[in-house]
Amino acid sequence: MQNRCMFISLIIFCCAAFSATARTEPFILGADISWIPQREDGGVRYADNGTVKDIVEILKEHRFNWIRLRLFVDPTAVVPGEDESPYSRDGFCDLPHTIAMAERIKAAGMNLLLDFHYSDTWADPGKQYKPMSWQGLTFNQLTSKVRSYTKETLEAFRSRGVLPDMVQVGNEIVGGMIWPDGNSSNMSNFAALVNAGIDGVKDVNQDIKIMIHSISKNSPSDWLRNLKNAGVNRIDVFGLSYYSEWHGTPDDLQSMINAIAANHSQKIAVVEYADNHERVNKIVFNIPHEQGIGTFVWEPCDWMEALFDWKNNRRETNSRIDLYPRLSREFGNDDIVRVDYLSDRKSAPESGKTSFSINHNGVLRNYSRYPLDINVYTFQGRLAGKCRIVSQGNNEMPVKSSGVYIIATSGKNLSNIITSHNLNRHR
Repeated sequence: MQNRCMFISLIIFCCAAFSATARTEPFILGADISWIPQREDGGVRYADNGTVKDIVEILKEHRFNWIRLRLFVDPTAVVPGEDESPYSRDGFCDLPHTIAMAERIKAAGMNLLLDFHYSDTWADPGKQYKPMSWQGLTFNQLTSKVRSYTKETLEAFRSRGVLPDMVQVGNEIVGGMIWPDGNSSNMSNFAALVNAGIDGVKDVNQDIKIMIHSISKNSPSDWLRNLKNAGVNRIDVFGLSYYSEWHGTPDDLQSMINAIAANHSQKIAVVEYADNHERVNKIVFNIPHEQGIGTFVWEPCDWMEALFDWKNNRRETNSRIDLYPRLSREFGNDDIVRVDYLSDRKSAPESGKTSFSINHNGVLRNYSRYPLDINVYTFQGRLAGKCRIVSQGNNEMPVKSSGVYIIATSGKNLSNIITSHNLNRHR
């Protein structure tokens, strides 16, 4: 029988105060920046405090930690009767452009939410066009196509090493998806298509989180209950769109979210918003029991209450973006150490021990002879980061900030107990 043990190592960088309100996961401060490749292709540049930078770098420096990208089946296709068609003659928001953007996001150490529209153009409460290349399919063929398209798409992401951390199956699907077949007037068909999309995700990776996306209007709690009763039960996160122009006041949003939290166990996110920035984030953050996991501001560079202004022939950050570093501090994200590095290096001495150390640059170093799961916790008990060591060797994991951290490791056939270390991080 194989033994699987858990060992704990306390690594002290400096003292930290205990917080009774510490969260176990970082709060998502996300942004949908799907327009960026198209804007950049048109010559738009982005700047912070007068310095031109990559937009991903600017957002990360202001404590954004997730990016959302939308994906169309064929954005060059002409959809009859649709004014906003084709979405892009140059193919922006197609698979190659989206993977290229995902590579930038992952290179920055940020998480990715991929938004499948299952359409060649915008899918929203008023329209859910079937892709032109899927016209003429029977319903059974369409269901199979949703699964295979989702699977093949994610396999393409995986082949480039940028698999999404979360997938959104459909966009604002309050009225169903892929009309007319998946209109919500036929809940059985609608649920079958949603489940087909989820199947396609799980065919590639069981750990990818599933988000279902509706709007904060007309009792989303009841809508979610009806979808689950129709057989869609593999939902990790319920995402809402909230724009005060269409969905009422922040108090209305609060009421909708209260009803969801009272009746459902799924995590909750506001996955689109563009105004009332602080209020929206605090409403989600303050949902009891960490049921509210985060927010995604929609196209913050140039939409509604944008975080950038047009200045000096470019987009420059304005004072609204200063909210996000403050929210990161208030929500405890700045207490979190990031462990984003997944190593598969095999050149290592045969020391026979599992050990940890930290160098003068604040990089946590690990040597292990065996595959190893590593979880990093703050002293307050908040999960700060995690990674999986898949082969023997020396591995390095960058530590974001000083503090007291607990390293919890688990693996098969580990031959020694990791002892406590008193290590000083040089600053």
